[in-house]
Amino acid sequence: MAATKTKVKNKDNKVIEHLVYSELEIGGTVYKTTYPPRFQQPKKWKPKDIGEIESLITGIVKNIFVKKGDAVKKGACLLLLEAMKMNNEIVSPTDGIVQDIFVTENTNIPKGTLMVKISL
Repeated sequence: MAATKTKVKNKDNKVIEHLVYSELEIGGTVYKTTYPPRFQQPKKWKPKDIGEIESLITGIVKNIFVKKGDAVKKGACLLLLEAMKMNNEIVSPTDGIVQDIFVTENTNIPKGTLMVKISL
């Protein structure tokens, strides 16, 4: 599959680079197609560590019930996250030791923030 890079203008008249595959063959038919930059080199998938607990929604950390070095059981409440006027209990997905806490009480955190790390 030979590939060449071409520059084209988008609807906002900005010049962007596309990768053109000139020899893409499917079922005996050769196709030419372009891929936007976000598809040219996708990020490699990496499995998440079960002990890394990230926020699934933006919210305010109301209470932290554990401290670094505490032993926790699966299902134990680690902290309370208020999101959309509701209190969400963040529980441990596994047994382990609290390795680190990355948030503080009464702080606003965005979605995807690493809150607690538990070593197995």
